[in-house]
Amino acid sequence: MFAFSRQKGVFILVVSSAALFSGCSRNRDSASDSKSTTPSANLKRHNVLLVTLDTTRVDYLSCYDSSKGELTPTFDAVAADGVRFDFAISQSAGTPMSHASILTGLNPYQHGVRVISAAGGYKLDPRIPTLATVLSEHGWDTGAFLSAFTVSEYYGFDNGFAVYDNGLVTDPEKIVEDVAGGFQKWEQRRHQRRSDETINRALEWIGRERSAPFFMWLHLWDPHDRMILPPPDVVASFTRPGMSEAEHKRAIYRAEVHYFDQQFGRLIEELKRSGQYDDTIIVIVADHGQGLGQHDWWSHRLLYQEDIHVPLIVRAPGWARGASAAELVRTIDIYPTILEEIGLEPRNAVAGRGLSGLAAGEAEPPRKAYADQINKYDLVSVSFAKKRPNDDLLFCAIEGKWKLIYRYSRPELSELFNLAVDPHEQRNLYADNPAQARRLKDYLDECNGYVTAPFEGDEGPERKTLEHLESLGYVGSDDEEEEDEAASQPIRSAQEEP
Repeated sequence: MFAFSRQKGVFILVVSSAALFSGCSRNRDSASDSKSTTPSANLKRHNVLLVTLDTTRVDYLSCYDSSKGELTPTFDAVAADGVRFDFAISQSAGTPMSHASILTGLNPYQHGVRVISAAGGYKLDPRIPTLATVLSEHGWDTGAFLSAFTVSEYYGFDNGFAVYDNGLVTDPEKIVEDVAGGFQKWEQRRHQRRSDETINRALEWIGRERSAPFFMWLHLWDPHDRMILPPPDVVASFTRPGMSEAEHKRAIYRAEVHYFDQQFGRLIEELKRSGQYDDTIIVIVADHGQGLGQHDWWSHRLLYQEDIHVPLIVRAPGWARGASAAELVRTIDIYPTILEEIGLEPRNAVAGRGLSGLAAGEAEPPRKAYADQINKYDLVSVSFAKKRPNDDLLFCAIEGKWKLIYRYSRPELSELFNLAVDPHEQRNLYADNPAQARRLKDYLDECNGYVTAPFEGDEGPERKTLEHLESLGYVGSDDEEEEDEAASQPIRSAQEEP
């Protein structure tokens, strides 16, 4: 079993017989304390397709928001053939941190992936079981088809995958190029790819002859930025002359969501044509959302609902069709759900809880959701800190209708919302309802996920990692126009100070 230390932001893993979690998880959401992953007598060898949609807001899937028309007919069709979870919360608004929770069933303070770039706290320890490691050990053919650097091997997500197609044209450790004049350059368009390319590679793999069930992780990136746009005819169908800059940005975002829905449709068609669809567990989830101007922010890395309320759709053999569940769930619930559906128990204690009961309409004890965003000690948040200094260390707790965003550095600026009457989080009740705020703060204290000092570690990203992530839009202005400019301009030498 694993234990973790969070002193000074350091992630330490030791083998121990002690319980994995502190009070916020013990006897609440822990799924299993079994010491090994053991199959039940009725192991179900279903295929598993995990689809993670980068930077995708829940209200931009038309099965969640009918005002969007038929923006996402493929995702809508899978929802109509499965269960739509209407109140799913991501455990982070950053790509690596959120994906680590999806793949392990653990909260960020438990799996140790806290930031995108630092001296430590950015890489998943290979001893922590993931969906890929568990399924590969039990005979599943595993393949990942991804679309950007931030889910690459650099973050330790490749463990357990027989095929790991990361979408990059260069080794993740060597993607910064030296150019004339002592500069280094990161070619963004070479280190992210559009969904049609990722789907093409996934289709090649899915069509292979195999005697074992498959587990595929499919990651689609398109809505993250405007570096690579959909084909001109798709863009033209969403934009029009005379749009304001804000309208145009949102129109491009809609076009990108629509386009990767179209491309995902090709994979669903192939699963049906080849007779594999009916025996495939399909999970569709976003890693996080996007501000799009709400709360005066266009990007992510905050913990408002537009950032962490994500779509979650599960289609599984034997599950209800066209159902929905309104209860609070978390992306950490995906890991135990998939294992339960094929008859496996997690080898370690996990923070998530399987979703099959809710999917069947059963009453269950309510869940609490934890999320955090460690912006202060993340090297890619240098410019972010200048623009939003009050959002340097964010910790979130949600239970029922109540949501607390606790600002560790500035607790007096923390926010409490009643989501039932204020879903867009416009009225801060932190000062008006201290009892509710205290109750949720006690939960965060039990979790003890606070990071209070810079990360330490013998190994960590070099300064060049900060430079190429800056051009990708993780550092710098939230204005995407600067991202467009950065795509074609050399960046400063790694030896220069920021």
